[in-house]
Amino acid sequence: MLPKSANVVVIGGGVLGTSAAFHLAEAGQGEILLIDRGPIASATTPQAAGQTGYLNVDRFALKFGTYCIEFFENFKQRTGHAVDFRQCGSLRVALTEPFQKDLEARYAAARELGHHVEFLSPAQARELVPTFDPPEGCTILLIPRDGYVEPKSVAVAYAAAAKDRGVAIETRVEATGLRIDSGRVTGVQTSEGTIAAESVVLAAGAWARQFGQQVGLNLRTVPVRHQAFVTAPLPGVLAMQPIVRVTEPQVYVRHEAGGLLVGGYGYRPLSFDMNEFHAGFEVASLEADPVYYQQLRTAATKFFPSLADAVLVQERRGLPTISPDGRLIVSEPGGLRGLVVLSACGVGGIDRSPGAGRMVADIVSGRPPWIDPSILSADRFGDDYATDASLRARCEELYAHHYHEIY
Repeated sequence: MLPKSANVVVIGGGVLGTSAAFHLAEAGQGEILLIDRGPIASATTPQAAGQTGYLNVDRFALKFGTYCIEFFENFKQRTGHAVDFRQCGSLRVALTEPFQKDLEARYAAARELGHHVEFLSPAQARELVPTFDPPEGCTILLIPRDGYVEPKSVAVAYAAAAKDRGVAIETRVEATGLRIDSGRVTGVQTSEGTIAAESVVLAAGAWARQFGQQVGLNLRTVPVRHQAFVTAPLPGVLAMQPIVRVTEPQVYVRHEAGGLLVGGYGYRPLSFDMNEFHAGFEVASLEADPVYYQQLRTAATKFFPSLADAVLVQERRGLPTISPDGRLIVSEPGGLRGLVVLSACGVGGIDRSPGAGRMVADIVSGRPPWIDPSILSADRFGDDYATDASLRARCEELYAHHYHEIY
């Protein structure tokens, strides 16, 4: 039976919401309730590639990413539940001088931290990834701490760990609105009745902006379609070969079940207003863009020739949320106490989930923040991107240049 009240209600059972529930419980919060209209990890989370990549020139992103990679490296010790984290490393590949300089800056940042990274020749890269055909003259940086994880397993493990620590989880319960009293969130309206709450964490994925609009908030976060495909097993693909990220064409390629998982950015970016979908819409039924897949496959085949004749066995499509600067939103929005917005995963929700959950726990618990909270504040955009048209145009533009933005 659905509780009538809770200390904290988390709306959303994807990887961000389940991480928040776990970190809140770990921080000593009691009477936590997580609700989702479907099963755990049933929207965008299972469509993800699950890749991790911590090394960044930006000092905030580097500190945030380091916490996240350390969490994945010690996931079972932290949560009590194992996930299949394959720390196979990654190859970042730059073809032109501006992005080659970025790799040099990442190399310097890693060496300053005492982390092992190294530049490889094309021949060395082919030894690690036999199906990869890097062009001569490119710059290739090997980052051994990178890897990937089966995405749904992460949310499931967070949820199990949260439940171990006393969190109540109710699925097939749809949140329909927020209760507000004198500028403070006091509860959540659901399909099963109203739940009184001291704090509410809004981790509703693609629907976060719509929840905000109901209570007068103009959250700068919109869902943008991201697609990838998986091939049948291919000769030469190794189970522990590094992920390959090629900057200029914005493609990534990794092992998946003996074949290759291929995704990318900048191919026909399209954002959505979730109010335009029918009430029972599920992310799994998102319509495919065949032109995107064609363009992506053509771009990736230049570096992985075996893709030309590969059989495609799976398509993945999700609606990750994007903010105008590409960073997460994790904060109480101004003028509405008791609500913590957790959104704008930036097509990296799996990777960013440990740090995002920790930030939520800091805010709700009143602990000193471990990073500057203003960087991820919901109010950081001021009056910019106040209209849907300007916000969606900016987020589509950012998605279109995801690998080209250096921040």
